[in-house]
Amino acid sequence: MKPANRLARLDSVRAIGVLLVIAYHTSYRFEPQQSDLIGRTLRVIGWMGVDLFFALSGFLIGLILSKEKNRRDIGMFFRKRFFRIVPIFVVAVIVFGAGDWLLAGGKNLTHIWKPFLFLTGYMLPFQGEALVPYTITWSLSVEVSAYILLGLLAWYSWSRFKLVLITVVLLSLPLRVWLAFGLGWEDHMVGLFPPARFDAIALGALAALGLFDKWLTIPRPALVYGIATIGTIILFRFATWYPPFIGTIGYLIFGLAAALWVAALARIEAPSNRFIASAASVGLVSYFMYLFHLFFIEALLLIDARFEIELGFWPAFVIASAATYGAGLISWRVFESPLNDYAGKRPASDPSLVP
Repeated sequence: MKPANRLARLDSVRAIGVLLVIAYHTSYRFEPQQSDLIGRTLRVIGWMGVDLFFALSGFLIGLILSKEKNRRDIGMFFRKRFFRIVPIFVVAVIVFGAGDWLLAGGKNLTHIWKPFLFLTGYMLPFQGEALVPYTITWSLSVEVSAYILLGLLAWYSWSRFKLVLITVVLLSLPLRVWLAFGLGWEDHMVGLFPPARFDAIALGALAALGLFDKWLTIPRPALVYGIATIGTIILFRFATWYPPFIGTIGYLIFGLAAALWVAALARIEAPSNRFIASAASVGLVSYFMYLFHLFFIEALLLIDARFEIELGFWPAFVIASAATYGAGLISWRVFESPLNDYAGKRPASDPSLVP
């Protein structure tokens, strides 16, 4: 398996994920027409793009940690994750704070420490959106917590790593059922709470460690599990009549399908085509696009109101996506990529085990 081909296909999945999220948020600022079946569907299921990120992150965590089994290598894992996640995240939170000060009189500044410390997902179910700003950072609460916990577990006892991942998957569903039915949490709040979502990360990691290899021996597994993943997203459009389904077993079903799709894509050795290469370039900057896309959508909303343009959903979605992508490329080349290069440096005597 050539790393470039593998990463291009996985980055293509990231592109699908971030574009789903952008479409979802655009649809609530620029509502699709009633006759727009695709736009109305994206308004309901676009949020599931985040769950694709979880499957990818889990797979890459498992893949990387399986190659880094001594403590020095685990330290490098944390170093690289820190420089990949934290600097641009801090910039995004500062931009949010500046925008809040300029446009809303700074009403959220007293609570901005919550997203700044990656606590959004932990705070939202208990305090609500009124007291927890920059709510899209809830997914970072899940991912950062998973990086820390799984990294420490691999550092402490690699021999128990797979067993703990399986335990996480088995416990997550009962936890969600208890939150939904025992405590009466709303479906979307269950989905924001990190401990209730760790199974999505764990399933991706287990796929990387080979637990589902037998499931990948079917003919054309990438196509089959890709259809299953996208099909599940679309079917969830019709599961809203019974919200606890998505918030309990639905996450498990989608997490497994997505993990299998990612694992199948990672096995493809054929060269990437132009479409995959183009999609991968979007996936490369998907983290920036996720953090900053709401700023561009809100700016479009202000411009639309000021000049009475009356942008529809699709023009707004295309403009917001293109603008965020362009800004992401600049950020990657000027800011993020140099930091990643710095984070990956090792002493000359220290052979790299990081792919």
